[in-house]
Amino acid sequence: MGYSKDHRTVLLVTLLLSIAIDLGASWALGHIELGSTARVAVALAPVPAKIAVIALILQAIRRLDEFQKRVHFEAVTVAFLSTGVAVIVYGYLEKAQAVGPLNMGLVWTFMVFFYAIGYFIAKVHYR
Repeated sequence: MGYSKDHRTVLLVTLLLSIAIDLGASWALGHIELGSTARVAVALAPVPAKIAVIALILQAIRRLDEFQKRVHFEAVTVAFLSTGVAVIVYGYLEKAQAVGPLNMGLVWTFMVFFYAIGYFIAKVHYR
């Protein structure tokens, strides 16, 4: 992506902070007795860091040339649509009692996996 070294550092630190907040919120919700207002506050704690990561990635993408923007757009399209299909299929498998409840970490895994596939497909297509 169109990152400067400083931008990469800020993104990495923000991403790591976001993951730490996720882990902390997940741990707190599973291990600490909280009232309903506190539980909602802890559940929403990761949102600002997620928004910051989105903003930093969007900034980097805006610095790319048109070709790279197109490649990333196609990768995101593949990831978005494929993740939707995967979640629907998983939901049916859950109703069939073939799998357990859907884990939000699994959805992110689907998205990253399908993004990588979409990026590869776009790169090969435009070669």
